[in-house]
Amino acid sequence: MVLNKEIRIFASWFHPFLFVMVMGTGIASNLLFNFPYEARWLRICSYPMFGLAVLLLLYFHLLHLVHLIVFVKDNSWKAYMDKYFRDTTINGCWGTYPMGFITIINYIFQLARNRVESRVRAKHMIRLAYVMWWYILTISLLCAWGITYAVWQKQYKKGGKDSYKSYEEKVIFEQLNTSLLLIVIPLVVASSCGGLLTSADLFPEAFNRNIHLMTIVITMLTWLHSLGFVALLFAINFWNLYVNKLPSMLKVFTIFLFLGPMGQGAYGINLITENIRLYVERNYPTSGSDFQRDVLLLAVPWCFKIIGLILALLLLAFGYFFTVIGFVSIASYLITSVETTVGEDVKRRRIYNFHRGWFAMTFPMGTMSLGSTSIWDLYNDYVPMKTFRVLGAIYAVISIFWTLVCMTGTVYQSVLPRIKTFCTQAHDKGQETDATGRTSKELPITPSQSLESYISTP
Repeated sequence: MVLNKEIRIFASWFHPFLFVMVMGTGIASNLLFNFPYEARWLRICSYPMFGLAVLLLLYFHLLHLVHLIVFVKDNSWKAYMDKYFRDTTINGCWGTYPMGFITIINYIFQLARNRVESRVRAKHMIRLAYVMWWYILTISLLCAWGITYAVWQKQYKKGGKDSYKSYEEKVIFEQLNTSLLLIVIPLVVASSCGGLLTSADLFPEAFNRNIHLMTIVITMLTWLHSLGFVALLFAINFWNLYVNKLPSMLKVFTIFLFLGPMGQGAYGINLITENIRLYVERNYPTSGSDFQRDVLLLAVPWCFKIIGLILALLLLAFGYFFTVIGFVSIASYLITSVETTVGEDVKRRRIYNFHRGWFAMTFPMGTMSLGSTSIWDLYNDYVPMKTFRVLGAIYAVISIFWTLVCMTGTVYQSVLPRIKTFCTQAHDKGQETDATGRTSKELPITPSQSLESYISTP
């Protein structure tokens, strides 16, 4: 059966990186709902932002399904797996899907804890969020383990070796960059989401003690595994920066991807260690009759807390470092311009011209806000930590503002022109044939661009 031309046009719009819009709007809604300096009007503003994130997630799900059907019909399942899961210039983009989904889970949890008055309904929402968390944890593991295995199993050779001596040398100098982090960061985000769910007073009421303990252990294991993985990828990226220097102007925003595991990792370890303390206090109360046991019940949870605080501060320190490096790198390109080809036109672009790479700043800034604010929230009662609250507010404002800028730029430069083109082509009933004699309704869709070329276009 020949697919309609309109369906092919619709399918051609898909790229895995599109889920970054869900990440940006999702974390913006969470930051508005739970801003470091709470305000009722900010929570009200979070509702339409959350609605937009949900609509985008549903729309991109549909778009992905249509694209998958069309691509496999025109090629094969093996070609799809090679193109989207073995190609290191594209496969990292799949990490944006679980991260965007997790922001929606977090918001549902915040509603259940803070806005739903009925405890019965709140527990139902907690159970829903918990089921969704298991689904997205599975997807995150598939991204981190599955895609990594696919990349390690066989070399996917795309194009020639250009001026390099071998294709492997080309990979070393062109593909070992920050995009590798995208397949591992979802595990960091999933662990912090698990920590957030188990931090609620309603969680022990909705689930039994064994499930509570199992979830804490799994989130801790996930956090340790993901941060170890991230540390190895950081070493590769540090080597890349020393050898290949800073990214080019159109890719410079990818430096902010370093902030994601730093902020989210700090947020996650603070939640997990606090949950360990709360779990011990709830299930192992001190008796007063056994001194050694009472000391252990007091010391062990707080050892976890102190280690967690040190690790969180370490991660945040690197996050602040890369924040400065990112902004300085952007400033270094203020007087630079490059020529890019858009369709048949050649345009001169500057650092302030919008492109999809701007989205690389939205979610990481939000994670740094969560990580910084969690330090103030958990430790301000013991030591004055107001500075971290201020830092959390600054990062939150940047994340929310930049999300609005990116969404506005996307609508103006991408959505409206595509709708206009779609309407024009959909009403064009002409049947043009190519050199093989196939009609326009039979032509296969164009494979998705690499992440490098995709984010550098409006």
